Amino acid sequence: MLRHVPLTELPAVVAELGYEYIELSPREDFTPFFLHPRAGTERVREFRAALAAAGVQVASHLPLYRWSGPDEDERQAAARYWKRAIELTVDLGCDVMNSEFKGARRRRAPARRSSGGRWRSCCRSSSGKGSSCGSSRTRTTSWRTAGPRWI
Repeated sequence: MLRHVPLTELPAVVAELGYEYIELSPREDFTPFFLHPRAGTERVREFRAALAAAGVQVASHLPLYRWSGPDEDERQAAARYWKRAIELTVDLGCDVMNSEFKGARRRRAPARRSSGGRWRSCCRSSSGKGSSCGSSRTRTTSWRTAGPRWI
């Protein structure tokens, strides 16, 4: 991890190491762990310029939010953070995002509270109508959208 390298210097360092692509994982100055993305339009523009100058591209963006935990407010906040992270990913010219289920650390919720609420909140379209979600025992989730916006 090169989180200690300033964001706009990262592409040059990556190119110097011989790489053409990076995975943008959580960073305090862009998309910090579990918090709303901090990068604005100017920051994205500066980073894109640095990427172009170094000949490096973003292969994938890996924001990490607690969107599958038992707390409804936390899931709703994570959905808002995801929306912004999606916009940032598109602005970077990247079309791949990765993540993982991330709920509350070291906290177990009763099954009656965490199971149904999780899927209802993360699978709701912006119109308030539910999108169709599915999951398997391997904790993989797939979405089918109910319109032009997926959450």
